[in-house]
Amino acid sequence: MTRAPGPKGGLIWGSLAAFKEDSLGFLADAARAHGDIVRFRFGPITAHLINRPEYIEHVLSRHTSNYDKATRSASRIAATTGDSLLSANQGAWKRHRRLIQPAFQPQCFDAIEPVLDTLLTPMLARWQRTGTIDIVDEMMQIVIAAAIKILFSSDVDPKLIDTALKTLLADTWRRIEAPLDASLLSPRLHRRDFKAALARINAVVAELIQTRRSAENRPDDVLSRLLQAHEGEGDAALSDQELRDAAITLLLAGHETTANALSWAFIHSAGQFETADPAHLFSEAIRLYPSIWVIERRVIADDTIGGFAIPRGSSLLISPYLLHRHPEFWPNPETFDPSRFIDHSPRPRDGYLPFGLGEHRCVGLHLANKMATHILRRVFAQMRLVLIPDQHLQALPGITLQHQGPVILRVEPRTSVLP
Repeated sequence: MTRAPGPKGGLIWGSLAAFKEDSLGFLADAARAHGDIVRFRFGPITAHLINRPEYIEHVLSRHTSNYDKATRSASRIAATTGDSLLSANQGAWKRHRRLIQPAFQPQCFDAIEPVLDTLLTPMLARWQRTGTIDIVDEMMQIVIAAAIKILFSSDVDPKLIDTALKTLLADTWRRIEAPLDASLLSPRLHRRDFKAALARINAVVAELIQTRRSAENRPDDVLSRLLQAHEGEGDAALSDQELRDAAITLLLAGHETTANALSWAFIHSAGQFETADPAHLFSEAIRLYPSIWVIERRVIADDTIGGFAIPRGSSLLISPYLLHRHPEFWPNPETFDPSRFIDHSPRPRDGYLPFGLGEHRCVGLHLANKMATHILRRVFAQMRLVLIPDQHLQALPGITLQHQGPVILRVEPRTSVLP
């Protein structure tokens, strides 16, 4: 069977050093040089990048039973989220998804706009007073606060969550890139700052759960539904550990990805596309900057994709970031153009997957879209935002696609009211 082409790399660690130095650039260069299936060696690990819609559909939709989540990245993420939707495999994942999915139906979030407005009104008043904002920090704070109110009907200091989350994400990505990870031998071998951040998040979640358990009247939110599952019987019941894992996953993963994408939407819209449909703005932002920029799967049995051998035990990499910039499927792929998402505009089937594809498609996509479009609409209805020139705008790949540093926007009053 034909072996896919790819960079040779170094003798011992293969392409690991090049990947660590510039993950996005390395994968993009490899795809340009070798095509839509590229073979890599990262030390003892063989990995293949696939970068065509039909190849990705083969893995994520049609042959999911041959590609599981028993991967290097999932094992590192599990140190924070436990055996949750982000890291659970096969049967355990399906059980969690079945229990959590009903709480994330679109109609569950029909009434979130008033909740968002209670947070947006004072934020926008503060923006008008200060005149300039760091849009990256602002979006992280507002989306954390909104997620806590919507999912948990509670108020927790967003900065407490944000500070701990940054530590957890940075350390998790460090361990994914590291050739060796001592913490796999024992949790006691995690770095001190990681353990401290995880303890803070555990304490926040434990207090949220305990407060809700003792409440006489429980609000109808995601936490209450998780507790109902926890208090069920038999296979339908979440264990104490599963309840904790699910709550932490929703607390951490539910906002960080949305906040990153919203920041990019404001950065590219400022002064240019403020009258565009907010849904189109957000869709284009997560095309250019999908928060989940790379997806990993383990190959269970030998397979063939595009005429190339995909051996069992190897890793399979899918990069929405690269796919969304593939010139064969997206005209002028590096240009921010919200009109791509006007109804009936041609788009490649399965060539757009900011929320994943198939059965593993993100459970929170409806919440993310509704939250993001309402925030964009409210902001641009009241003010203009102007990007301060000569700033370094660059995406920083890690567990999610973040911003490399703050991005400052100037706030100006709007002279006419937008619809």
